[in-house]
Amino acid sequence: MRRAALVVAGIAVVAMAISGCGTKVPGVPGTVARVNGKGISASTYLDQVSRRVGQDVLRNLIEQQIIVQWADEEKTPATKEQVQKQIDILKRDGAYDDQVKMMGEDNLKSEIEAAQARINLARKFTKIAPQQLQQVYDSMKQRYIHGKRKQILAIINPDSIKLEEALKKIKEGKDFDEVAAEYTDRRFSMRGPIKVWVDLDQPAGMPAAIVKAAKDTKMGEVSDVVSFGQPNGPTQSAILKVAQEQPKENKALKDVKPEVESMAALQNSQMDPVFARKLNSQLKAAKVEVDIKEFKDLVYSFKNPPEPSPMMMPQRQAAPRPNK
Repeated sequence: MRRAALVVAGIAVVAMAISGCGTKVPGVPGTVARVNGKGISASTYLDQVSRRVGQDVLRNLIEQQIIVQWADEEKTPATKEQVQKQIDILKRDGAYDDQVKMMGEDNLKSEIEAAQARINLARKFTKIAPQQLQQVYDSMKQRYIHGKRKQILAIINPDSIKLEEALKKIKEGKDFDEVAAEYTDRRFSMRGPIKVWVDLDQPAGMPAAIVKAAKDTKMGEVSDVVSFGQPNGPTQSAILKVAQEQPKENKALKDVKPEVESMAALQNSQMDPVFARKLNSQLKAAKVEVDIKEFKDLVYSFKNPPEPSPMMMPQRQAAPRPNK
């Protein structure tokens, strides 16, 4: 699945495309910000977003449509059950809420549908060798093998007095993320809290004070100010909020094979030259019409897609069995 930065821009670009017709855009007020009382209009903001990243976003959206239509033609569309499974995985990994916040629920669902269609096509047209499946599983092993753990949101700042102020605001009912944006030291995060999983059984590399605070803080609750640091090093302070908790897991490849196969298929869709050539044929054959004047040359990028890179992996074949 595409990464969030491109998708966030995509929402704004779509908003720009319809804002010119006087249509109100959900989530984008008429004035997006004020500086010393002087407003920055939505049209100025959206025009800037469009000019800077709009072409890349539009290309991504068009390619998604081509892939979804191709999957329909091949009778391998993303099913509702498959899309829901991907949503469940995002929720399990603690990434769903962040994605919804950046993209909106409908946009995220469309993104997942296109990614799943791509996976289904790759499973039809490419082969997944056992060794590739093992490699993908090994690269994702921390998802499947871990102790009891909690996902925490952390506001970190070396000034414990400031964090006491922050904690007071949180207890008074101010939004945790908003407080984090105000009080987090910019050396640790430019926006919002830091989000990380803390393995309560094997917390390798995690400060003991943070682990103890995570253990002592209940789901959805906020810790007191915690001090931590390395010996002879600077002391930091933090406030933790527990966002999610999971029991101990020890899942072998056979236990999560369908999920790992999907990730391997997605890898093939990006690296396999056979799949790349088939996708290129679909891009060339698609009738693409662009109505944004500045981006009309996008049509030619689909008619002339890049050839598969020499760095792409060759089609994997199953290893021959030795003669008995």
